[in-house]
Amino acid sequence: QLSFESLDVRRKSRRDGSSMDSSTAPPPAPPADPRKVEAVAIPVDGLIEAPQLPPKARAGAACKLGIDEAGRGPVLGAMTFGCCYWAVEEDADVERDQEEINDSKQLTEDQRAKLFERVLDDDRLGWAVEVVSAARLSREMLRKKAPVSLNAISFDATCRLIQRALDRNVDVVEAYVDTVGDPDVYRDRLTRHFEGRISFTVAKKADALYKCTGAASICAKVIRDESLRRWVFEERGLDDRDFGSGYPSDPACVAWLRRNAHAVFGFPALARFSWQPAKQRLKDVDAVDDDTRAHFAFVAEVEFDEEQEDSAVANTMKITEWATASKKKARGPAPKKRRRAHFYRRLETLSSLAEL
Repeated sequence: QLSFESLDVRRKSRRDGSSMDSSTAPPPAPPADPRKVEAVAIPVDGLIEAPQLPPKARAGAACKLGIDEAGRGPVLGAMTFGCCYWAVEEDADVERDQEEINDSKQLTEDQRAKLFERVLDDDRLGWAVEVVSAARLSREMLRKKAPVSLNAISFDATCRLIQRALDRNVDVVEAYVDTVGDPDVYRDRLTRHFEGRISFTVAKKADALYKCTGAASICAKVIRDESLRRWVFEERGLDDRDFGSGYPSDPACVAWLRRNAHAVFGFPALARFSWQPAKQRLKDVDAVDDDTRAHFAFVAEVEFDEEQEDSAVANTMKITEWATASKKKARGPAPKKRRRAHFYRRLETLSSLAEL
């Protein structure tokens, strides 16, 4: 949602009790322009959207909608999914007026910011962006049971954005989506999910082919870059912002990972633990410099002896097992073994707590 700075100009009293004339008071700060990138309040994780629907969409006109993502490659920061929509009957006018909209990757950062502000300023356009934090990506992809793939995360975010528009009573009849995997398979999957109510066009480089997808690409990319620029570390005492673009090919990002690999906690919440460069960095003991080794030690893999589960838990059976397997009735399921764990070297038993 857009954040607006409210102005509340009141006359104040001096400490000595005399009133202060308003002419001597400093001028109030101007309100934040809702058409500027700086006015958009970006969550660490969650949805932001235009506060008002386009008039035509609000009146029930059929709309077309585009969706694209940004930040699939970086090892640092959030991944964002953007959508942009407008009335089909206004399509020709919008495309003419927004002719400069293109694949965000083909534009400079300054060009993207200006085009995003044009989206904000055009009341014919509706938009929304879902921010998926690095922490959520790591949590979903590193589940021990049923880990979620990045493609599945992308599909789910796409469906949520479309459903959000539908929930706001936007009559989405056409959707243009940049493909994840095979375009035909992805299109069929989306069509089934929405029970054939929406005509889907799925293509590679859809952001360069369709204006609504290009606009969605710009929304997603600008929010992704801005969220990284505004990042505030939740880890106490850490303020290392020299992380570059967040891509593993960026030397500044590689150096940041090297500096901020912690023996116990791995990386700050800004990093995607599920990305291969982050995993490799934690495993690459030889790459740790002497200063880091002395301060943090290094992440090490430790194997513990396998232990059997408690007998009462191990011998618990499901009703279906009792009904279908006579042998299991007699002896119960085999004792379960705990998985081998990854722990860290040089840890001591906590004996007392004291305020730092």
